Amino acid sequence: MKKSIAALLLVLLLLGAAGSYLSVHRDSFTLWPFHKSMPFDGLSKAISDHQNNLFVIDNAKKTIHKVNSEGVLQFSITSDLGKNGEVYRFNDMAVDDQGYLYTIRTLLDPYGIAVKSEQIVRYTPNGQFDRSLFTQEYTDSQTRRYRLGSLRNVQVREGMVYFFNDEVTQLALYQQPVKEISSTTPQLAYTVKLPENKYVSEADGYKPNEIYFSTRSGEIYRAFQDGRSELVYPLPGIDRTRRNFPESMHLDNQGRLIFIDFNSKTISRLDPKQPYIIEGLVNEEKVKASGVELAFDATTSSISEDDSLIIVEATQINRRLPDGTITPSLVEVQYSSAMQTKVILLWSLAVVGIILLLIAVKIIFFNLLQRRLPLMMKQIFILIPVIAVSMILLSTVIYTSFSKKMEEETFSELILLARNGQNLIDGDKLQSLTSPLDYKGTIYNSFRKKIQSVFENNEQDDNQGFYKAVYKYENGIIYRILEDDDGMHMFNPFQQTPENQQVVLEGKPATGQWQDFSGEWRYAIAPIYNSSGKIVGVFETSKNLDGILRHRQMVLNSIIRNIVFISIGLLLVLFLMTYVLLSSIRKLRNSVGEIAKGNWDTVVTINTRDEVSDLGDSVNIMASRIREYITKVENFSQSYYRFVPQQFLRFLNKESILDVELGDQVEKNMSILIFNIRGFFHISKKLSPEENFNFVNSFLKRFGPYVRNHQGLMNKYLGAGFMALFPNRADEALLACIEMRRELEIYNSHRAKVGYQPVDFGIGLHKGPLRLGIIGEEQRLEGNVISDGVNVATILEKMTEPLGASILITDYVVQSLEQPAGFHYRNLGLIQVEGVKEPLHLFDVYQGDPETIRTLKDKTKVLFEQAVTYYQVGRFYDAREAFLMVIKMNRQDKAAQLYFYLCDEYFQHGTTAEWNGTLSVS
Repeated sequence: MKKSIAALLLVLLLLGAAGSYLSVHRDSFTLWPFHKSMPFDGLSKAISDHQNNLFVIDNAKKTIHKVNSEGVLQFSITSDLGKNGEVYRFNDMAVDDQGYLYTIRTLLDPYGIAVKSEQIVRYTPNGQFDRSLFTQEYTDSQTRRYRLGSLRNVQVREGMVYFFNDEVTQLALYQQPVKEISSTTPQLAYTVKLPENKYVSEADGYKPNEIYFSTRSGEIYRAFQDGRSELVYPLPGIDRTRRNFPESMHLDNQGRLIFIDFNSKTISRLDPKQPYIIEGLVNEEKVKASGVELAFDATTSSISEDDSLIIVEATQINRRLPDGTITPSLVEVQYSSAMQTKVILLWSLAVVGIILLLIAVKIIFFNLLQRRLPLMMKQIFILIPVIAVSMILLSTVIYTSFSKKMEEETFSELILLARNGQNLIDGDKLQSLTSPLDYKGTIYNSFRKKIQSVFENNEQDDNQGFYKAVYKYENGIIYRILEDDDGMHMFNPFQQTPENQQVVLEGKPATGQWQDFSGEWRYAIAPIYNSSGKIVGVFETSKNLDGILRHRQMVLNSIIRNIVFISIGLLLVLFLMTYVLLSSIRKLRNSVGEIAKGNWDTVVTINTRDEVSDLGDSVNIMASRIREYITKVENFSQSYYRFVPQQFLRFLNKESILDVELGDQVEKNMSILIFNIRGFFHISKKLSPEENFNFVNSFLKRFGPYVRNHQGLMNKYLGAGFMALFPNRADEALLACIEMRRELEIYNSHRAKVGYQPVDFGIGLHKGPLRLGIIGEEQRLEGNVISDGVNVATILEKMTEPLGASILITDYVVQSLEQPAGFHYRNLGLIQVEGVKEPLHLFDVYQGDPETIRTLKDKTKVLFEQAVTYYQVGRFYDAREAFLMVIKMNRQDKAAQLYFYLCDEYFQHGTTAEWNGTLSVS
C-alpha cells in the first residue's frame, strides 16, 4: 500500500513537472516534430540588417521572425494577450547595428478592431523583451482608431531611434539616442503642420527638409524645417487618375521615394529632384518575365542596405536587386537543428506525460482500489472521474448545440445588419464620392457617424466586435470607401467573389466565410441603392471568428463553471448521503474493531432499524458467546502458564501450548540462577508434611516475584529452591539475587516475631550457553534446560556455605555486566571443585548481606584480593600473613580462614606436584 502511494505521488510529481515545463513552452506545440521548415502565413512587413538577416512580421502581425542569410529561423517573438483579452499586433519595426529590434506594438480590443494603445518596444538581439520606449493611449472616442494607431515608421539612423506620431492636425517626429535609451525618454525633434483637410497615411525621413509624408487622399508632401509642407506627388501635369495613390511609401538610401500603386499594380520610384519622372521598378510584366507571381494585394516593401527592394506579400518575400532582377519567392524558413531537437523533446515529453497519466490511472484503479481503502475514498476515486466524464460529455453536447445555434444566429444577425446598411448609407451620396480626396469629407463623416451610432452606442454591449465596411460599385469594379481599418485607403479595388457579384448583379444579400492572414471571418453583404433603384454600393458587416470563439469561450466557461458547481453540489450531496448511510456501518466497524482488540465488553448500538441494525444485534450475540469462550480460554491459559511460563514458549517461537512438539529446542545464552534453602532437611524434620508444603510455598511466594521483576523466568522448582533463567542482561539477574538477600533480612525478622527460627539460602549464578526445549515422550512433555551451566550454577550454590558467601558468581557473569561498578563483590580466585575438571574463577557478591558483614568485607576487600594473588603465585608466607590480617578484622570470613590454613600447610610442608594455584573445595 505504501509503495503504491509513494509511486503515485512520484508519478504525480513528475507529471506536474512535465506539465509545468510544457505549459511554459506551449508555443512550441504549434510546430510538428520532424517538420524542417515553416511556411509564411500572413506576412505584412520585412526588413534586413547589415548582416543580411531578415526580420519579418508574420501570422497576421502576431509574430516577428528573425531569419539568417541562409534562410534558417533564429528566433520568434510572439505577441501576448492583454489583461482583459486584448490582443497585441506588430505594425512596424527597425533594427540597429547591435541587433536590437525596435517595434511598434499595437494593443487592440478583444475583437482585433479598435486600438487601445501603442508602444515603441525594444527587444534584445536574442529576441527577449528589453523595455518600452514610448506609449500612446487611445482612451476616448475623439482619439478612436481602427487597427492602426498614430505611431508611424520606427527607424534607426546615425545612432538615433526615430518615429513619427500622427497628431491629427500635425505630424511629430521623436528621437532618442540608442546608447541612452535606459536613461532618457524620446524627445520631440520636429513637427509639421498638415495641410487643411489632409490626414497622414505614412511618413519617412529624419533630416529636416528630407522628411516626406503621404496622405489618406493620395498625395505625398515634403516637410521643411520651418514646419511648412510642399506637394511632391502628384504634381500638375502628371498622368494620374485620382484613384492612383501611393501606398507603402518610404525612402531608399539615395533619398528617393518608393511607393506602391495598387490600382496600376506597380511599385514606383520617384526622385524628388526630378518629380515629373516616375520610374516603374516592378510591374506585372517585369514580374512575369522573372517567373514570379505577385498579387499586388496588401503588398509592402522596404529597402535593404545593399539597395535591393524587399517585396512582401501575404505568403512570400521577393527581392528586386539593384540590377532589376527579381529573386525567386521565399515562402518558408528552415528550422535550426536546435529548434527541431527542442520540438522533438517537447513532444517526447508530452508522450511521456501521457504515459505517466496512464500509469497514475493504473495505480489508482488497479493497485489502490484492489487494496484496503475506506469506502468513501473508493467512491471518490470512482465517482469523480465518472461525474467528470459525464459533465464533459454533457458540456460538449451543450456547447456544440449552442455553437451551432450561435453561428446560425450570428449569420442571421449579420444579414439583418447588412440589410440595414441601406438605411445608414445614402446611395446618392455614396455615388457622389469619386476619389480619395473625399476622405473625411462631409459625406464620409456622415456615413461614419451613422454607422457608429448603430454599432458603437454601448461599449459594454455583447454585440461589439463587428467589422463594418462600405464599398462603391462603379463600372463593374468594387472599391473600398469606408472600413474599420485605418490602414486601408479609399478607392482601393476589392477582389471579386461569387458572393459580392451576387449582390451587385442580382441585388440579393449574401453570406459567407473566409480565412486570411487576419483570421477566420463570418460576413454578410447587402446592396446599397440610389434613389433611382440602381445598385451603387455594398454594405458589409462581419465578425472575426476569434471574436465569435471568444464569445463562445465565455459561454463555455459559464457552462463549465455551472457544471463544476453542479458537480461539486452533487458530490457534496452524494458524500453527505454516503456519510449518513455509512455512519451505522462505521459504528459497527468501530465496535467490531474494539471487540477484535480484546474489548469483549463492547456493545454495538445501532438504531437505524435496517439490515445494519440486525447485523449489529448478531454481532452482540456473537461477542457475548466469544466472551464466554475467551474467559474459559484465558482461565485455561493462566492456569497453564503457571506450569509452563509464557516466556518459555516465546523462546521456542510458539504461540501457544498447542504448537509445542516433542523435540522443539533452541540454543540461548542466558544467566542461570540456582536458589536453595540451607539446612532444609533439618527444618523439615520438625514440621508435618502439610506444614512443610505451606512453608515452601510461602517461602517461594515471597522470593519468586524478584525473578519475574527482573525479566527472569522460573524454569523449575527444586523442592527447597528453584532454578531461574535470565535471557536479558546479567545485571538484571544479579540485581534479583541481591534483592532476594535483602528480602531475607525482612523475612527472618517476621519469623522471629512469631518465634520461628531464621532461615538462610545460597545462590549460585552462572552465565553461558544452554539448550532450552521440550523433552519427554509423546504422552508426557516437559520443558527443560540441558547445559553444563546448570551443573556449574548448582555447584556454586552448594559452595556458598563453605566459602562464607551468600551469592557466588563466575567470571562469565562479571564479564557480562554492563555496569560492574554498581555492584559490591570480591575476587575469590580460582576454585577447584570436585566433579569439575577446570577450575572456576569465582566472585563473592556481598552487596545483599547484612550491613555488618558487608562493611567488613568492603574494608578487607583489597587486602583479601592481594592475599589471593600471593597465593596464586605461590607466595604462601605473604598470603598467610595477609589472610591472617583479614581474619583479625573479620573473624567470620570463612574464605579467608580456608585460604589461611592452606597457605600455612603449603608453607610448612610444600605443595603437591599437581598444585596449579587453585583453591580446592570439597
